[in-house]
Amino acid sequence: MSTKRILGITGFSILFIAALVGVMLLTTFISRDNEALQLPDTSVSVGTPNATEPDTLNRVEVTRDTVQAVISQTLSRPPTYSRDIVIESFWEGGQAEYKFNVTVSDGVTSLRTFTPAGAEKRIIVTPDTLYIWYSGDRTPYSGPIGSLGNGYIDADEWQMIVTYEDVLELDKNNIIDAGYTEYGGEYCIYAVYSTPLLGHTMKYYISIELGLLTGAEEYDETSAPVYRMTAGECVFDADPAAFVLPDGTVLG
Repeated sequence: MSTKRILGITGFSILFIAALVGVMLLTTFISRDNEALQLPDTSVSVGTPNATEPDTLNRVEVTRDTVQAVISQTLSRPPTYSRDIVIESFWEGGQAEYKFNVTVSDGVTSLRTFTPAGAEKRIIVTPDTLYIWYSGDRTPYSGPIGSLGNGYIDADEWQMIVTYEDVLELDKNNIIDAGYTEYGGEYCIYAVYSTPLLGHTMKYYISIELGLLTGAEEYDETSAPVYRMTAGECVFDADPAAFVLPDGTVLG
C-alpha cells in the first residue's frame, strides 16, 4: 500500500487537482462546490522544547542508512494537537494553494478548509468513517473510509501529506540523503528520496520536538517544484467543537 501511496504523491502534479475535483462531484454536498501512523512508544528522549540542537538524538548519526531506524525508534505523534497546514501544487504555467486547519484527538481528525468559491468545507475522518459537509448543511455526507472512490483511506491522504509509513517503507537504495536540519523553525530529521519511475525528488522533514511531519517538498527531473507542504505552529490542544457534526452529534 505504501508503494501505491508514494507513487500517488510523486505524481501529485498530475493527479492532485483531478482528484479533488472528482471528490467534489461525487455527492450533492461536494458538487455544490462550483491530513495515522503512530510510531512505537519509546522511553528515549527526543530533545527539549525549543532546543537549537538535538539532545538525545545527537548521539545517533542520522544517515541514509539509519534514518528509518531513528524515526521508527524515537518519534511518535502526539494524541491531541491542532495546527494549520498549507499545500501547494505546481505545474507548468500555474499553481494552486490549499489551506487546512487540522485538529486531531485520539485518532479522529477534523479538517476545516475553504473552497475556491469561498464556501467553508468540513471533513472529519474517524478510523472507519468519513464525514463531509459545508457551512449551512444540516446533514453531512457520511460513509466508510474510501467510499468516495478517490483512494483516500486515512486522514493523512485527505490532508495530501506523506506519512511516517511512507518514509519507513522507502527502498533504502533510493534514499539520497538524510540528517538533521532546521525547517520552518523546527529542528528536524530529514530524508531525501528519489523516485525511480518519475525521476522526481521528495524531501521529508519530521520535527524532533513534535514528532510530526512539518514539511515536504517534491521536485521534478528538471528540479522544478511540483509539491510543497508546510505546517504552522502546533498546539497540543483540541477544540471539542471541531468534532461536532451539523446535527449535533459529537464524534470522538
